[in-house]
Amino acid sequence: MECKSLEEAFVKMGYDEFKELEPSEIIFSQDVFDQCKKNTCGSFGKNHACPPNAGTETERKQRVLQYEKGYMISKIVPIRNRKEMMESMEIVENCTKELRKILRGEKALVMGAGPCTVCNECTALMGDECRFPDRIQYSMEGSGIDVVRMSMNKKMTYNAGAGNVGYFTLVMYNEN
Repeated sequence: MECKSLEEAFVKMGYDEFKELEPSEIIFSQDVFDQCKKNTCGSFGKNHACPPNAGTETERKQRVLQYEKGYMISKIVPIRNRKEMMESMEIVENCTKELRKILRGEKALVMGAGPCTVCNECTALMGDECRFPDRIQYSMEGSGIDVVRMSMNKKMTYNAGAGNVGYFTLVMYNEN
């Protein structure tokens, strides 16, 4: 996988920013992971990719740090009202799905925002194992990654003003 072809894909898909990063630049925070317990998004315990099912701190870190290279990418979308927020989340989710499709079969991990959406009803609700462990969609925050601090460190737009916000995706990969 070449950086140039990844960057071309990011542009083609309409991502607004992308920055290369080394695995050592990824900021893991137990506080971020623990925020999920407040269940603000409503996904806590409802799928295999979200806490508490997303694995131990060691497993979450290992899942990401097994890769040699990465990109932090963002899509800036409007969220001035509930309708725009829902539409924007769908746009971001569709971009992330397309990116996962492009990278299927590569040694890569794509972590977006929000819960895993592979299945309509997750087997976690029944206490069963994941039906598609090779397709599970982990989120950055649900894995304990501090998106805000990383976006600041990479000088990326988090709050774009006028009701616009950056949604972030982490793409990790091995070159061979």
